[in-house]
Amino acid sequence: MATVRTRTLAERLGTATASCPDVESLSRAVFGAVRRHVPFVFACLATTDPASELITAAYKSHPLPMGDEDFAAAEYGRPDVNQLAEIARRPVPVGVLSIDTGGEVGRCRRLRDYMTPAFGFTDELRLVCRARGAVWGALALYRGEGGPPFTTREADELAGVHELLADGVRRTLFAPPAAHAAPTCGAAVLVVDDTDRVTDMTATVPRQIDDLGGWDHGSLPANVLSVVALARASREPARTRVLGRHGRWLALHAMPLDGGSGARSVVVTVDVAAPAAVGELALAARGLTAREQDVARLVLQGASTKVIAASLHLSPHTVQDHLKAVFDKLGVSSRRELIAQLVLA
Repeated sequence: MATVRTRTLAERLGTATASCPDVESLSRAVFGAVRRHVPFVFACLATTDPASELITAAYKSHPLPMGDEDFAAAEYGRPDVNQLAEIARRPVPVGVLSIDTGGEVGRCRRLRDYMTPAFGFTDELRLVCRARGAVWGALALYRGEGGPPFTTREADELAGVHELLADGVRRTLFAPPAAHAAPTCGAAVLVVDDTDRVTDMTATVPRQIDDLGGWDHGSLPANVLSVVALARASREPARTRVLGRHGRWLALHAMPLDGGSGARSVVVTVDVAAPAAVGELALAARGLTAREQDVARLVLQGASTKVIAASLHLSPHTVQDHLKAVFDKLGVSSRRELIAQLVLA
């Protein structure tokens, strides 16, 4: 049962974020509302691709004096305490380092080797924003020297609003764009070495990097660093989708190279996301049931009612019922309108 403080936080978050047109303004509203309940010295709200669960953008309460290379390596490299992927699988998706390590926060490599030396952080509270089985983002709060550790009560209070935050991220990601998207500039290819520096690139890279969030103290954007770190650590291709700041959905594909000396460079391709991929992401964001998503996905592929029924082992009548529910939830009245809203908008 939600506590009075959790209900109050939920009300404040609902009021503060209701009119936010994008994730950047949403993050500022979230930081302001949360700070009144759970004080912190630094906070970061990240968005994620629900398919890959990779971080696609990071919004910070104030700038830090360096890029995110160490963060990406710690998050997607070797196992560590309270990594986001592990927290996302918990029944209640929240973790506090000081609690989960029994007070031995030095067991957390990213805090011990990176965050404490660089920023003076002494404790971390992480909340994964999960709704309808999909992960849409994460909120991380930090305390520094002289501040108390986060408490179980504070973790419980934030845990009660993780779905509310997920819904806020979903809503802003798929809000109507304020302006027309910038014209497509073509695919970009860059080679990133084992220190996360770009060693070669095509002429279109600067424009695509700007759309992905821009350089950060000379470092690549967090979304590129995340997909690079995962590809390097897994030695397998890694993919994700990112909403660019000019209103286009972009697809990132990272492929590790076989470095004979042990150094692993990664080739990254950035291009406009395929319409079907954007459509599937939009389906997950609109609150459709799993079966409704299956039906809508096949509609996006151009399948007829008969083909959908055979593919899903349903009767044509049941397919029509699901399709009617999809239309109602999306506010459309035909397949053509559905495709236009999810793919062509």
